Amino acid sequence: MVLGLTVLLPLVGVLGMKRVHGFADETISPAYRLLTLTNSSSVETVQGRTDGPRSSRAVYPKPPLPTLPRAGGTFLDPTFGTEIMRATDERDDKTGASTYYSHWPTFNCNNSRILVRTASGNALIKSFDPATFTIGPGLRPDFLYVPGVGRVSVNFEGAIWHPTNPDLLYCFTGYRGGGMSLLAYNVVTRRYALVKDFSSLGGSDDYLLAMSMSSDGDTFAWSQIRVGSEYNPIYYLVWRKSTDRVMFHAPMNRIINKVRLDKSGQFLVLVYATIQPDKTAGAFLTLATGQVEIIKWNSADSPPGHGDLGTGFIAGWDNWECGINVRSLGNVHSPRTVFRFTDERGVWDWTNGLHGTMLADNEDWITVGTFDDPSAKLPRTGVFKDEIFQVALNGSGRLRRICHTRSAIDQKSDTTGYWAMPKPTISKDGRFIAFTSNWEKSGRFDVLIARITPAPILTKSR
Repeated sequence: MVLGLTVLLPLVGVLGMKRVHGFADETISPAYRLLTLTNSSSVETVQGRTDGPRSSRAVYPKPPLPTLPRAGGTFLDPTFGTEIMRATDERDDKTGASTYYSHWPTFNCNNSRILVRTASGNALIKSFDPATFTIGPGLRPDFLYVPGVGRVSVNFEGAIWHPTNPDLLYCFTGYRGGGMSLLAYNVVTRRYALVKDFSSLGGSDDYLLAMSMSSDGDTFAWSQIRVGSEYNPIYYLVWRKSTDRVMFHAPMNRIINKVRLDKSGQFLVLVYATIQPDKTAGAFLTLATGQVEIIKWNSADSPPGHGDLGTGFIAGWDNWECGINVRSLGNVHSPRTVFRFTDERGVWDWTNGLHGTMLADNEDWITVGTFDDPSAKLPRTGVFKDEIFQVALNGSGRLRRICHTRSAIDQKSDTTGYWAMPKPTISKDGRFIAFTSNWEKSGRFDVLIARITPAPILTKSR
C-alpha cells in the first residue's frame, strides 16, 4: 500500500489510500457517543454518563496522553469514555505491530484470536478472550515446506479468517518459490493444508497477491504477479470453491491495479491505477453475466475512494462532497452522499486521511479511522481528526464517535508512516474495533482494541 495525497482518488484508489483527494454475553463498559445528526445543534447522547447537550460535530481536542499500559492492560479514552486495550507491545516486536488493512480481518469468526503484522513484516496470531476482554500469548506461523524447493514464505498480508471455523486462516505463498497456491493454516496444529493449486495458470515466476473473499468463503479473487515483469499485476483471478471453477482469469492490460470482491461474491471491483484519458476511473464486473460497468471521473459518478465493500454495495470517500458516499453495485451510477467532514458551522475539512471497514455483519454502518494527512495544504478545522467513529449508511446522519487514535502521521520515519496509520478493522459481531497507534510519535506503533456496544440495526434501508 502506498500513501497518496489527500483530496483525488477515485476507484483509482478505492479500497486503497484516499488522495487529493466473540460471541458471549458480557458487560460492556461505557463505550461510545451515539450521535443523531439533524442539524448543527444536534444532541449527543453519551452511554453510561450524562455530559449534557453538545454539538454532534464539535471539535474535541486531544487531551494529554493517558498512561499506556503493557499489552493486556486497559484504559478509558479520556474524551469519549471508550474502554481500550493495548494488544501488543515491545515483547511482540521491538518496533511495533499493526493491523494489516481495513478490509482484511483482524478478528476470527468468534473473536478468539487476532491476526496482526509486526514491524519486521511477520504475522503474529494472538489469543483473545472477548468475554473477559483479555489478550493471550502469540504465535508466529512458520515457513511452508515445498518438496524440491524447501522453506517458502507465506503471505499473510491479505490472509482472511475462515468464515465459520475459528482455527483456520486462508493465506497464500508470498513469492515465486511457492507457486500460486491457496492454503489454509490451522492455528491449533500449526500446519498448512493445500486448498487449491493455480500453478497451471502461470509460470515458475508467478505468484498471487491481495486476496479478497466472499463472506461465505466460497469465492476468492487475487492479482497475479510475475517476477521481473514491468507490467505487474499481469492478470486477475477469480475462483469459486464450491464448484472448483476458475470464473475469470483475465489480463490487467496495464490499466487495472487490483481487484476486490464484494461480500456476496457476485461483484468484482476493478481498481484502475490511473484515470484514463476518457475520464474512465474504474469498473465493476458482475461475475454471473460478465458485464462490466465503467464509471467516470465526474461529479455524477463520483468514484469512491477509501472505503470498503458490503453485500452488493460499496461505501467510500466522496471526492466531490468531502465525505462518504454509498452505491449499489447493481446501479453504480447513483451514489448517495451519507456523510460530510463538516464542523458545527458547516465548514468542510479536506485534510483527513481515512480508512473504512465493513467487516461487521451489521452493514448499516461503516467504521472509519482518520489521521491528519500531512500532504494536505488546506485549512484545518480539527473536526473528526485522529478519531475512530461510525457513520450510518442509511442517510440519517447518525454518527457514533468512539475514540481518539493518538496516532500522529508525518511520513518521516518507519513509526510515523503507513504502518502507523490507524487502518481500523471491526469484528463480525461489531463489538470490537482493532486499530494501530503510534501514541503520538512514541517511537513505535501498536495494535489497540476498543470494546463497544454494537451499532444498532437501522430499520430504514439503504
